[in-house]
Amino acid sequence: MLDFSKLQAARSRQTSNGKLLGETDKLEAIDSQLASLSQKVECLGSEIIAAEQLDRKEYIKQLKLLKCSVESMERLYTKLLLATLGTAVFTVFGWCVVLHRKPESNKSQYNPAAVAFTLTSPGWNK
Repeated sequence: MLDFSKLQAARSRQTSNGKLLGETDKLEAIDSQLASLSQKVECLGSEIIAAEQLDRKEYIKQLKLLKCSVESMERLYTKLLLATLGTAVFTVFGWCVVLHRKPESNKSQYNPAAVAFTLTSPGWNK
């Protein structure tokens, strides 16, 4: 419900040359407060935009550093893989050479100098 006493009080305000005296001061104060608040909101909006741009730049910087780290790890992995494969091939080749070699003891039996030496040894003629 409406309070008629307040309505009556609002109508009986002081006027000077047809203008309300008390109302203009209050409206100017409210206008200045609104202007101040709007400036603060605009300033805060600018700060938020600047902070978002800074965060975006930092995020991009971190992504670039991560990309460089991954590429470095890929190069290191490739080197390690090649070294491992090289070592494996060298090891297999070495074992093949060792396994397919004839033993030294069999070669000495067919050596003519070794056969002549054994035939002329002093215990041979007895």
